[in-house]
Formats: sequence, C-alpha cells, structure tokens
Amino acid sequence: MKILVNAVSAKLGGAATYIRNLAGSLLEQARPGEEFVFVVPPERAREIPATDSRLRVVADGAAGGSYARRLWWDQVGLRRMLEREQPDVLFSSANFALLACPCPQVLLVRIPIYFSREYLQQVLPGKSASFRAETALRRWLVCRSVGAADCVVTPSAAMLEDLRQFVKLDESHARVNSYGVPRARLAQQIARLKSARGEQTVPRPARILWVSHYADHKNLATLLRAAEILKQQNVSFELQLTLDPWRQDGQHTRMPQEELDLLRRLDGTVRTIGVLDYDATWRAYEQVDIFVFPSLCESFGHPLVEAMAAGLPVVASDIAVHREICGNAGSYFPVLDAQALAAQLGALIRNPALRQELAARGSHRVEQFLWEDHVDRLLGLLREMAASRAARGPARRTGRKAVPQIS
Repeated sequence: MKILVNAVSAKLGGAATYIRNLAGSLLEQARPGEEFVFVVPPERAREIPATDSRLRVVADGAAGGSYARRLWWDQVGLRRMLEREQPDVLFSSANFALLACPCPQVLLVRIPIYFSREYLQQVLPGKSASFRAETALRRWLVCRSVGAADCVVTPSAAMLEDLRQFVKLDESHARVNSYGVPRARLAQQIARLKSARGEQTVPRPARILWVSHYADHKNLATLLRAAEILKQQNVSFELQLTLDPWRQDGQHTRMPQEELDLLRRLDGTVRTIGVLDYDATWRAYEQVDIFVFPSLCESFGHPLVEAMAAGLPVVASDIAVHREICGNAGSYFPVLDAQALAAQLGALIRNPALRQELAARGSHRVEQFLWEDHVDRLLGLLREMAASRAARGPARRTGRKAVPQIS
C-alpha cells in the first residue's frame, strides 16, 4: 500500500505538529510493504524523519504564496503528482480536497471557525466585510472538498456536527477519529505523579495555566476579565499564558490594544511566558495547579488531554467539544461569562480536595485519548480504502464508495 499525504499547508502550530508526529508514528505502526510520501512546506521537511526507505518527503512551497497559487497546487500540481506517484490512497490532511481525485481520498477537516455556531454568532459579525467574504468562500471550498472526498474525518463528534450544519454527510462518508497523547508521555506523567505523592510543598499562590496562541476564538478576553475579578477579590493566584502578546506572524496574531491594556493592569498577577515548544509546554503543565481553556470553538482541543495527562484539574468553556473530551473531569462555565469563570477558578483555588478529585477523573478519562490509537484507526481506514480500490480495479473512480466505521 502506498499513501500520499498532502500536508503542503502544515506550516505552523497544530497542523505542523500533527504531521511531524504522524510521520514518525506511521513508520512505527505500519505493516511491511506499506510506504508513505509526505508533501510538506520546505520549513517542515527537515523535521520529518527521512532515514527510512518507506517514507519519502517532498518539499513544496505552494501554501506560502497567494491563494491562487495554493488553489493551483491543490487542483493541478497535486493531480500531476498523483499521476507520477500512483498512490493507492490520497490523505488530504488540512480541510481542502482534490476534486475528481483519480484515487480514493480521505479528507481531514480540522478548522472550526468556518462552522462553529459560537464563532459565527459572536466573532464573525464584528469582522470586516472582506474577512466575512473570505470566510464564506473558504467555507464553501471546504464543503465542496467534503463532497469530493471518499471519506471525511474529523477529530471530534462536535466538529462533525458543526460541519453537518452546512453540508450533507451520511454515515458511510464521515468518521470521527480523535487525537490523543502519546502512550509513552502518559506513562511518564503517571510515574511523575506517583513519585510526587507525599512530597512537602512550599506555600505559594495557586498557578493557573492557559496554553494556546492568540486568536479571536480562543476567548482570552473572558479569561483576563475573570483574572481581574479574582484579583479584586484578593484571591492569591498567578495566571501563566503561553504567548507573546506582540507577536504577529503566521499563526500568531497580535493582541488587540484593549486586551493589552487589561494585561498591563494585571501585571504581577498574569504572566506571559512566551511561545513554547512541545517539551517546554509539558514542563509548564508540571509546574502549575489548574488548567483553563475558555475557547469559543475548537476542532478537538489538544491542551485539554495534555492537561489531564499531566494530572491537572480542568476549567473549560461549556461547548460541546470540551464536554466530549473532558466529560465529568472538567468544570464548565458559560462561554462568555467572566464572572462564572472567576467563580469556577476561585472554587478550585480555595479547595485542594476538589482539585484532586477533578485531576483523578482526568487521569482516568485521558486513557480514552491516546495518539497511537488515532494512528491505528487512521491506518485501518487507509487500508480499507486501498482495498476498495484494488477490488474495483485500476479504472478511474466514478463514484463515492462506502467505507467501514472507525470505532
């Protein structure tokens, strides 16, 4: 089986991390005779292991240019590559598919802002006309892509339901395959937590952590207002944010002035610790007491499972995807209610027993979200798609085929 992975837009953030981790895991979990071709941006090519003959990396800068250049790649350049490579399956890993693909195609849809009710109602109306038009165009392109793919995968059931508000998806055409934490990382955290039991701790303010990058849908303003309320109540705490508020490049957006002013008023209580790499982020989890995640929308919410794996109680906005991931291991607040968020955080700060109870639930819950299981389910789907192509012969595909359920 030969799989071509189109990841040409995986330049930054979660998309880049996903592709880097996927490449290594596919090699570890693949069967003999299975091979992979990854098409990635030039800046990501050196991060993917190229020491195994079963995996080949092709660097292409199409996503770094104009929209027209990206569209040309997606519909012309990629088709030519498929003609050369003759893969059994195309895995399009970032929202947009090749129309009339000559081989079976699996499409991963992972961008929530085009489909989330909360984002469309709370954020989009305040944007410029050009931004709203661009969002509508991109949503239309994703919907067209969904119709062109043989199977559409989302990382959460909530993301799939949001998508279904805009495009018809039957059960044979859509699947949920959740992400997760690496099994080795989870084992490392379990061992750390066991060794820390009974240790004496020096009294200090409670430490709260938020992990992400700045964007409108991350709802950081509500978190900062909640921090201001807690400060006014003389609650002893420190809030740590993994961002650079003035950074503006790629995935990173500069904080608006109103939020920068609020951040300055909270100096000494709220601390920005900069953009962290993967290992440094895990060290940040290990040094705090509470994790908070106030997003308006997410396709999955990787930091939630990481925080649970690190033994942290979680406070999250009350949206479907957060409840899907955290279940009874989370404490939830209405998404734009800073007073409610402050109350939830204050309760956990004052009640160590409640923190321990939520953390224990999270440690159990996170076992449902393992990275190796995600890769195993993805490989199973790709194998079934390749088998369906082999069964109907080398002729060009003329219609969509049903695919088996991912359990």
